[in-house]
Amino acid sequence: MRSGRINHVGAPLEYGDIKVGTKTLEDAVLDLGWLKKNYRHFGDKRIIFKAMAERNLPLMREISNFFYRTNGIYARICDYFAFLYRYDWYIEPEKKFDTTVPDKKLLSDFYSILSFLDNSHIKKVCGDIALSVIVNGAYYGYIFPNKDGLVVQELPINYCRSRYFVGDMPAIEFNMRFFDEYFTDPEYRIRVLKMFPEDFQKGYLMYKTGKLPRDYLGDPYGSWYLLDPESSVKFGFKNGDQPLFINAIPAILDLDAA
Repeated sequence: MRSGRINHVGAPLEYGDIKVGTKTLEDAVLDLGWLKKNYRHFGDKRIIFKAMAERNLPLMREISNFFYRTNGIYARICDYFAFLYRYDWYIEPEKKFDTTVPDKKLLSDFYSILSFLDNSHIKKVCGDIALSVIVNGAYYGYIFPNKDGLVVQELPINYCRSRYFVGDMPAIEFNMRFFDEYFTDPEYRIRVLKMFPEDFQKGYLMYKTGKLPRDYLGDPYGSWYLLDPESSVKFGFKNGDQPLFINAIPAILDLDAA
């Protein structure tokens, strides 16, 4: 069986071929962040100031990503802070009072843990997460089960929110309208859904059958689904999920004009 990959942070996640009509996508990449693109005149500071004043997070993220891809000053500062730390790691085995565990077993478990962490590409994972936090304002992800290494799929931030905590960890809600809005062909949508864990499939089914609550005014669809807290993660600053250096962009435009 051939295999493809979901674009994610960490080791590859294998899945079967996806057929679109008579064609097959081999080694397909699912980019959850850039399936839609809106083009505006981001050189106009009034648009940027208006987005910040109104806390229009989707627009601020679009502006931030636009400048990250087109402006060297903005990209350099984002990269610098994202990769400022080395994200090194180490493990330290301990064998204290249990003398019944043979050294061979201890070394075998130690090797297995090292292999798992090596296959998780932790330094790249942490750097990519930090960059996403700085450019987009936060990082939402879902941990896929994998015995060989840690696999985290980045979720589209504009379809995620966090209003609660489970212990000291944020609980993540996902807007199931994402699948309807980005994958309009029903047959293809089902194939994409099958690439996701059962948690997403269950949430989408509840959304389509009207079993998700409309929990606040202005939510006519009832499409927000609470993901498994053990598998979903969020990283961010305490700035309301706003891109970290969005306030610097007007000054960058002034510098360019000068």
